Amino acid sequence: MAASILGGMAAQRARILPPAPDPSADVIDLSSEFPSGSTSPALRESAIDAVEQHLCDHYTRRPGIAPLCRAVAASMSAAGVPLDETLVTICGGVAEARYVAVRALAAGQRVYLPLPAPAVYQAGLEFAGANVTTFDAGGDLPDAQGGLLIVSNPNPVTGQVVAPATLERLAAWADAADLAIIADESVGPVRPEAPFVRFASLPGMAERTLTIGSFAEVPGLGAWHVSWIAGAKRVFTPVRDLKQSITICTAAASQYAALAAASEVDEGEIAAEVAERQEAILSLLDRHKVPYLAPDTVAFVVVQVAESSRLAAACHAAGVIIGDGALLGNPGTVRIAVPSGSLADALEALDAALHDVKGR
Repeated sequence: MAASILGGMAAQRARILPPAPDPSADVIDLSSEFPSGSTSPALRESAIDAVEQHLCDHYTRRPGIAPLCRAVAASMSAAGVPLDETLVTICGGVAEARYVAVRALAAGQRVYLPLPAPAVYQAGLEFAGANVTTFDAGGDLPDAQGGLLIVSNPNPVTGQVVAPATLERLAAWADAADLAIIADESVGPVRPEAPFVRFASLPGMAERTLTIGSFAEVPGLGAWHVSWIAGAKRVFTPVRDLKQSITICTAAASQYAALAAASEVDEGEIAAEVAERQEAILSLLDRHKVPYLAPDTVAFVVVQVAESSRLAAACHAAGVIIGDGALLGNPGTVRIAVPSGSLADALEALDAALHDVKGR
């Protein structure tokens, strides 16, 4: 019986989750929603120092190392969401944070997803047995009384932030309908001119919003699998408890690397460097007259193409993997992450793929 249940779950996972990219060393992977590339020497040295000081010899505090929790709480407080470190838990990457948030808050609930809805939530919502309603945030809002709203800002399938007026409208609706909220704000860095607003900072939202965050502004840190959740007790406690029932704590070395990123790295300098690399990709797309969505995050570019799978196949043949929008929740698009290394190689491969598609 157990084997048949596990087999059924494996089949369900294969059906609703996109396939993993080819791990071949000679293929450049630009399919992520975070800047790709290797971790900087400074962050590696911080992790090595923690290991040599025997700070990674054992489990950390279950919620995460105190300095990192304090850094997250300070960042949220500075954004207009007063929190202390007891309402922060460090998770093992964005995928874990998203899963435990959905599994704890969406089980058996009516869940409301503004379109385009990220496919990353499809599996978790299905496993949770949620009753999902999708809707256009700019149109008529659904009749609701209780349940869960998931807002992704920036949206990982468009690379764009949600307009402040739209967020305010959603917040007023959520308050009137007594909805809990998962605010997935893990995608970044956000361009300085983008009108980014933390959902929990809006009137009436702090007590009902769980925020998912990451250290995505640092290229390469995604491979260390460290992220965070934070919010008021109403929504935070069940998610924290589920997370801690699955894993004792997040890897200590990853937490110390994230702490270095949060306390020692100049985010503005990194964002400027990544933005410069993104501009090189945008220039290539302009040269090929390929339309794209104006990006609000410097992490990736969403390209508008009629046949996304065709371009994805051409890119793979040229030695680069991109995200097929048909698998990500936004058909008719592809996602190209900004590389932190091998920019020239990535541009050469993308250029060859675009020439190949145009020549067919």
